[in-house]
Amino acid sequence: MDKRATITILVGLGIFVVGVIGFVIGGFGVAGLEESTEFTLEEVDNGTIYLKDIDGQGELGVTFWVKGKYLDTDDNGIWDVCETTNVTVTENPEVADWGDDYAGGFYTEVVYKNCEADEPNQNLERAEQGYVKIGRACLGCFAGDFSFESNVNVSVTYDDVLIEEVGEDIGMIAIGFLGGSGAVCCGVIVMFIGVILIFTLKDDAPVQMMVGADGSYMMASAPPNAVGVGVSQNIAQVTASTPIITQAETQAEPFEFPTTSDVAEEATTPAESETKDESN
Repeated sequence: MDKRATITILVGLGIFVVGVIGFVIGGFGVAGLEESTEFTLEEVDNGTIYLKDIDGQGELGVTFWVKGKYLDTDDNGIWDVCETTNVTVTENPEVADWGDDYAGGFYTEVVYKNCEADEPNQNLERAEQGYVKIGRACLGCFAGDFSFESNVNVSVTYDDVLIEEVGEDIGMIAIGFLGGSGAVCCGVIVMFIGVILIFTLKDDAPVQMMVGADGSYMMASAPPNAVGVGVSQNIAQVTASTPIITQAETQAEPFEFPTTSDVAEEATTPAESETKDESN
């Protein structure tokens, strides 16, 4: 398999795995969203919630829910669940100026800040669980304990914490599923390109050495259908400016020592010339 095709497939596989991880993160977000929407207190007739107020600006407070439906059986213009439920705040922290209208106490609220038996004035967020909203309390409260009592069982959500956690979970869901789906699609496309490259690319042909009839070396050219550069050039042509030294030229001629007669002849020749000079 061509290396370029292999690398392309591996890159696509890596992107695909990142997408799968994104889906896992999105799944954790969905699970976290279910936990975030759980009640802080469930089916109680009294209780205490500690308000954190991290920013020191006052909290949104808490919301009260009861089991039932929005009905007005006596036709007096007020939802029955609001009339049959009485919530009394027994303790609350100090309240910021913007929430001082209620002084931390309980007040009826469905959609409007009342319990008017009007079809648009219905909060059905938890209708599948069998709960309807009847009111809120501790609007604008600073940090501290909030306590209450009720004549019937109620369930309570701490709105500030719920909004914060739901926002984080929705962010995880968006990043997980949107980012994950994009990465999975991109990874599949890249891997598909790699598969195409497997059938369209071939490995570079190896360069083979050949020995010519004159003893010189020569690179064989690549096959016609091979991808790469074929070389067909006599090395002797590349190194034409450099003389080739043969084995005969590297062997020195043997040295011949003079014979004894030659040495004696050379030694007597000067003496004979001196004798001729003296006789003259």
